[in-house]
Amino acid sequence: MMLNSMRLAEDYHTDFRVNWFPRGAAAPKLDKPLDLFDQSFIQRHFIDNAAFEAFTNITKPIDSFRRDADPRQLEEHLASGGHVLLDEGFEIEKLPWEGDDDLQDRFRGFLAQIGFNQSLKRQMAQIKDAMSALPGPVIAYHIRRGDILNEAPWKHKEWPSKIEPDELYTSYLSKTVNAAALVFSDQTESITRLKSAHPHLLSMADIIDLDNCPPVQRDFLELYAMSLASQIIAPPVSAFSRAAARLSGQERKCFHEVMDIDERESSYEQTIARLHRGVSQFITPSEAAHIYVKAARRLQVTGREEEAWDIADKILKVGADNAFLPLIQAANCIYLSKWDDALEHVQAAIDNPHQWQENYVSALAIRAHILGALGKAVRARKSFLRAFWQKPSLPDVTVVGTFMIRRQRLRPGEVLPFDRETVMAVPLGYQLHNIVLQQNKIIRARALDLSTIAIEWPWFALDGKTQRRVKSKHVLKSIRATLANSEDLQPGAGPFSFCALLDARMGRLDSALERNRQALEHAPEDQLVHKRQAEILMLKGDYAGAIAQMNECIACGPDHAFWHFLTGLIHERAGDMPRALVSFEKSAAMDDTTAELHAYIAEVYRSVGNPTAAVTALDRAAGIAPNQQRYRNRRNRIMRKLG
Repeated sequence: MMLNSMRLAEDYHTDFRVNWFPRGAAAPKLDKPLDLFDQSFIQRHFIDNAAFEAFTNITKPIDSFRRDADPRQLEEHLASGGHVLLDEGFEIEKLPWEGDDDLQDRFRGFLAQIGFNQSLKRQMAQIKDAMSALPGPVIAYHIRRGDILNEAPWKHKEWPSKIEPDELYTSYLSKTVNAAALVFSDQTESITRLKSAHPHLLSMADIIDLDNCPPVQRDFLELYAMSLASQIIAPPVSAFSRAAARLSGQERKCFHEVMDIDERESSYEQTIARLHRGVSQFITPSEAAHIYVKAARRLQVTGREEEAWDIADKILKVGADNAFLPLIQAANCIYLSKWDDALEHVQAAIDNPHQWQENYVSALAIRAHILGALGKAVRARKSFLRAFWQKPSLPDVTVVGTFMIRRQRLRPGEVLPFDRETVMAVPLGYQLHNIVLQQNKIIRARALDLSTIAIEWPWFALDGKTQRRVKSKHVLKSIRATLANSEDLQPGAGPFSFCALLDARMGRLDSALERNRQALEHAPEDQLVHKRQAEILMLKGDYAGAIAQMNECIACGPDHAFWHFLTGLIHERAGDMPRALVSFEKSAAMDDTTAELHAYIAEVYRSVGNPTAAVTALDRAAGIAPNQQRYRNRRNRIMRKLG
């Protein structure tokens, strides 16, 4: 971030300041900038929190200029005394109008302009001399372990893009015996283990003594040494090695870029063999669990699910406490049709207080799949909906939801009024990333875009990704274009009526109303068509007409919680809070799967001066989504005000 700021300041004829330790920072290693910089540099270029925050009103984020075709807006903003905030530092900042010059070449020059303290300068010079004295090209290897193996909460999430098994390093070291090799790791045991197998391998301790350095100084010096190497080999995701590569003026390499497929597959087979030999072959059970993540998918996709199950069972039995491991084992059990064992493991994943947010939601969805297979339809539907409303676009949720809809385990009804024909008409491609399940082991056909359900009910999705989709005209236009080519696009219910809702979401209220009027003529009994008509009328300010449409819905489905919620919303927009509260209370009494419904009602109670009822509503929300701290936080704020 500092180097990017220096580059931008130079090119746009301004200055830069560094807010080194902002409020809320949780990085104790960094709380003493004098460990790195001299006093004059700090006085010249650092800014304290009070001064930084005082500039808020005249500061724009760098993002606000990314869509500009030329620098005029940026230059005018700076000329008028404005400031620009750069708060993301993983890549070299390049604005759209800037030329093709390789900015990376300039970064080492900026490094020389930073006012490091004398101790650090001396050590940097020693490292440079030592690296220059090594014979031939120097290859730097980064082994990421450390906090993601050993510390909560990081150890409880899988990091397949950050962790590579030793066997890949060994294979490439064997290919490059004529190059000097330098290994970096945040896990001492990893360095020792690799050096014992490769005597020519060096570590930082072999080129400079850093024992008496503060931790932040040692970290920076290791990064600096890595940047002096001819080549950097690292995991796909690593801010440390990426920063070193930026300083060096080169791109770091991942193993898939420097080894062919056969070499990599051979290395992974050796890793799998080591996992079979047992946890004693690894630094800790946690390391075995994290390396297992890399092997499990390979075993699962090649029909070796029994091996995947057996290895996970060994790691669990020796006491590995990583929260993600029972979740992966539950998936293995699904593939082997061990349904009772699958339920036991997935419940352990859900009950683990350290479970990461995404994995918790995946576990709810996977539990729904297991419960469905066990014939527990009501529990399956409830588990899925609790997952869905937290993260409707999460791949595991999408895959399980697609399976349930195709198999009629999730049907439009009182728990979830949705449009099956529209959902079936909007497919997705294969989902590879951020998924516990193997998609093609659950569904053979393409997954469905379940965000259409969230668009139908935009008040309930918790995650930001879905909310952005709901509000994005680009996304809505894309879905509408897909539906326009649908075979089912005939006047009436389904895609035709849903397109009217999309038009309303995009502000085309008159055309939306006319289109949905046609839909009503062809499908006068369809509750969702009436619901959409009500919503369009509400957006146009015709509250009486909207309520009349919702009365049609409620007459056909008096136990639909969402009908009562939308009725309450219309009364609220019309300013009739007594009737709104009656409808909201009916809705809340019928729902036990939609946390945000209760949270919305809590805000209504708070706004009308009934904090006790707001607390009760937030308790219900927290009971539905116990992994969401936000509801307890809101509840606690209200309780503090009540004294």
